[in-house]
Amino acid sequence: MSSLLIIGAGGHGRCCLDIALSMNQFDKIAFLDDKETETINSIKVLGTAQELEKYYPVYDSIVVAIGNNKVRKQMMEKAKEIGYNLVNLKHPSAIISHFANIGYGNVIFPNAVIEANSYIGYGNVICANTVINHDATIKDYCLIYSNTTIRPESIVNSLTRIESNCCIGFGTILPEGSYIGEGSSVNKNV
Repeated sequence: MSSLLIIGAGGHGRCCLDIALSMNQFDKIAFLDDKETETINSIKVLGTAQELEKYYPVYDSIVVAIGNNKVRKQMMEKAKEIGYNLVNLKHPSAIISHFANIGYGNVIFPNAVIEANSYIGYGNVICANTVINHDATIKDYCLIYSNTTIRPESIVNSLTRIESNCCIGFGTILPEGSYIGEGSSVNKNV
């Protein structure tokens, strides 16, 4: 077992805590957050995100639980430079193909489905009930909200945010930094 530091104790951080606890792989878990709080959901907040170096190697693994894609990227890069192990948090109810290729620092929520030969890069957030179909690509530092489907052979480029209840059509390519609003269906390249 290892120890996990969660950067960010807001709503996303609390969800990450829930996933980490359900994985039963960490003997010690704590938060770093810029708001002055002592505990969140009975878990200690050790200090601020700026104190990241102070807690390595006492905590060897880290997940950045910040919804802003650019800030999440910056914090992950800083944590990697320090030497932290950027872990994937995968809820046990998520269905992930043996043939999917998944990088590090991702958070995969309950009931997400990641099909065969799909690629998930680094630092992504795949929310509940989202389906990444076969041969789809999610590059780095994307946030894909609940109940969204990414169809086969689609490419979601880095730093993209896709709101809930969206469908990205077969073979569609979203450029870097795209924002897809809630309930949208995108069937051709943006």
